[in-house]
Amino acid sequence: MNARKDVKRTSDQNLDARLVLAAARLRFAARVDFLVARWLERCATNAETAQWKFKFDRKPTREPEWA
Repeated sequence: MNARKDVKRTSDQNLDARLVLAAARLRFAARVDFLVARWLERCATNAETAQWKFKFDRKPTREPEWA
């Protein structure tokens, strides 16, 4: 018996390049979406912190009339 007949040829094992490229594009797009979402979340958190700090750290520009 010839064992070489049981092993698939390398041409049979090749994947369709279009499918591999499409899968790589999907993985890349998902990673970019994740990183952009994380960046936007950090920006929003920083903006909220800055607004909160500005709101409570502001000093009045003049004395109140009742003082």
